[in-house]
Amino acid sequence: MMRKVPVVLMRGGTSKCVVLRLEDAPGAGDERDRFLLRLLGSPDPRQIDGLGGGASTTSKVVMVGPSGRPDADVEYTFAQVSVQEAKVDYRGNCGNCASAVGPFAVQEGLVPLRPPVTEVRIYNTNTRKLIVAEVPTSAGGVREEGDVAIAGVPGTGAGETLWFLHPENTSGHGLLPTGQALDVVPTSLGPVRATFVDAANPVVFAAAEDLGMAGTEVVPLDLWPAAVRLACEQVRGFAAVQLGIAQTPEAAVEVSRNIPKVGMVRAPAAYLDIYGREVPSGDQDVTARILSMATLHPAFALTGAMALAAAATVPGSIVHAATGGTASASLRIGHPSGVLTIMRRLGPDGSLVALGIQRTARRLMAGDAFVPWDSSRMVQAGLERGS
Repeated sequence: MMRKVPVVLMRGGTSKCVVLRLEDAPGAGDERDRFLLRLLGSPDPRQIDGLGGGASTTSKVVMVGPSGRPDADVEYTFAQVSVQEAKVDYRGNCGNCASAVGPFAVQEGLVPLRPPVTEVRIYNTNTRKLIVAEVPTSAGGVREEGDVAIAGVPGTGAGETLWFLHPENTSGHGLLPTGQALDVVPTSLGPVRATFVDAANPVVFAAAEDLGMAGTEVVPLDLWPAAVRLACEQVRGFAAVQLGIAQTPEAAVEVSRNIPKVGMVRAPAAYLDIYGREVPSGDQDVTARILSMATLHPAFALTGAMALAAAATVPGSIVHAATGGTASASLRIGHPSGVLTIMRRLGPDGSLVALGIQRTARRLMAGDAFVPWDSSRMVQAGLERGS
């Protein structure tokens, strides 16, 4: 028996996701997890029997529906579907996929068209935070063609601005979950200085030099020294324990590979990006790398960039030190695909009011997905083993 479901495949920023109406997905629970695994073709490194792209940045699902909140037009739930395991993680949000929500809402008639810019107020159920998307539109609908280029995406598109309102404290542990700007984490490589910040998503940033890394690496994570990979996971495990996600640092990898994320930072340094182009140090305020689902992100997780921009406002943090304490209205982050700029709105007391980013997004296809619903026994068994 095939289950037919209307879906839209979209690129949002530097991620690709399957977007569907919330009403077309099963209710929250094991049935939804099995459905999403079959929809994307997991577990399988190629996701050959589904719509996933075989990488963490292309194995994502966004479920969108109208919101009953007075301050939101629509709400969405983000699902990070593991490629090689029968696991679906709803902890945290994907900022890049968030840029697909506004255009989808307009195209699906969930929000009335108001050209030239249609404002879509979005509530993310994962983080319980509000996002305002300024979607470029015309009388004909969403504009997707334009001259805005973003690092990590070929060509150009119409620029969409996203504002993450009061992004701190998605986990209930405040902006600084450990209560301090700087922690020293014991690892197998020795002590590693780290800053754990929660803005848009919980992310722990480690000092690249303490990991024995230049901080300008662009090669895949599996080519990094094994000792460094272990130390990164130990730093992430430390943060997971602080959030109460895992009882021990070692257990974090089994409980959640997605949240918290771990990154490394250093002062601006020139390097060659994944395309072989030089990224001058003068074009950056900080050089950073972030890991997502146990892989090196080919660009930078957008929620991770939000967390980085937030951490840069905290004196004493390693990010504040790496940036030289810049208090500008924007922060330029050098990553494996180039440079990403985050806009910051601060209150009179220096508190975060909003973090913004310009993205591009577009529909890649729309149609019906066919999910072999009566063939889920293997996935069900794997789900039960991996839960």
